[in-house]
Amino acid sequence: MKKTLLFISLIAATMISKAQIDILYQGNVVAESDTIVINEKSPNDECMLFLSFKNNLDSKINVIVSSTHIYGSEGIRVESMCAGACVPGTSTSVFSIEANETYDGFDAGIAIDGGLPMGTETMIQFTIQDQRSSSNNATVYVKYVINQSGINTLAERPSSLKLYPNPVKNMAQVSYELPENSVAGSKIEVRNMLGSVVKEVAIQNAQGSQSIDVSNMPNGVYLCSIVSRGKVCQTKKMIIKH
Repeated sequence: MKKTLLFISLIAATMISKAQIDILYQGNVVAESDTIVINEKSPNDECMLFLSFKNNLDSKINVIVSSTHIYGSEGIRVESMCAGACVPGTSTSVFSIEANETYDGFDAGIAIDGGLPMGTETMIQFTIQDQRSSSNNATVYVKYVINQSGINTLAERPSSLKLYPNPVKNMAQVSYELPENSVAGSKIEVRNMLGSVVKEVAIQNAQGSQSIDVSNMPNGVYLCSIVSRGKVCQTKKMIIKH
């Protein structure tokens, strides 16, 4: 009988200690044993990392996301963290995720200095922590590699993305350049700081400019992105001030 009770207790403890938060990258749940590998160019001071978080509990949780430099060049580093509000540094402010909901409003600003040689690597750990339970947390590892050839490299990214005026009052002008083989299905997306898409404009040519009417959008900070082949290639912050 004692052995049975001990076995049941161990099962219960395991169930309680299991994290109830999933981390998603590009819509897919990332296991803690996996590493997200992102190829980038040097320099790139507009690099953004977008992650989503799923609360699998039946109650709202208050969480914080923090980042830790594991190894590699300090020339690739986290400079800001956004979850509702954007703050400088390596941690977010506390924010809430409703019961059984997915939070899509997180991004981290990653600075990549110039002059980094090809093959430079940096590993960064991102951890989301339930403020009420030390056992309810999840971690993902992101490795940045300076690499301008192969999959997800500069050849698949826009060579330029410019936004003006900024701040913008009524009409924003977005100029861009894409590789010829990346045009199909590409678009410009404008997201609010909660991660919701509020504007979307299809791209028809490899290079050019698009006018985006923001006259009916509230004042605030938004993210303007080039999306190609289902991936966010480059992002700039857009400030709307009527």
